Amino acid sequence: MTACGRRAGTRRRGRGGGFTLVELVAVLVIVAVLAAAVAPSLRATDGVRGAMAAKQLLRDLTFARQRAVATGARSWVVFDTGAETWTMLAEDPDNPGRAGARVLTDPSDGGFYIETLGSGSFIGMSIVSASFDGASEVGFDWLGRPLNATESDLSAQGTVMLSGGHLVTVAAETGYMAYVSP
Repeated sequence: MTACGRRAGTRRRGRGGGFTLVELVAVLVIVAVLAAAVAPSLRATDGVRGAMAAKQLLRDLTFARQRAVATGARSWVVFDTGAETWTMLAEDPDNPGRAGARVLTDPSDGGFYIETLGSGSFIGMSIVSASFDGASEVGFDWLGRPLNATESDLSAQGTVMLSGGHLVTVAAETGYMAYVSP
């Protein structure tokens, strides 16, 4: 024991019992390193969501085209950039024309065939633009040819741009569709 009655090497407890500056700096350094390691993977998640949304759109456009060929009735995909949705429609064979088209039933869940971005798996995603000869809808005839809003053949490549630069294109004459990643 020392003259004051304490063992050598022990520290006297103060009132606060807080942390030293060295301990605080060490914790901050560890937190900074972990944040630097996690940040790129969070950014990569946005890219994955964008690719998922674009591929879902590509599948839905392909489904609309294949349905038109299989049934002989025109199918439509209508985009609403304000609501961040696209809706699948089908014309009534007994009453042809875009005006009489009705929302398709989604075979996977029995509900309406409407895809919404900005929530669920597609949180943070949005439709930046959709342009098919100046309109925001595209149809497909019984031969799989793409149509514009006036029910005429699409005259130029149609595009849908999703947030993050994810682009889906529809070729004018053939209806060939592609996803172009950013």
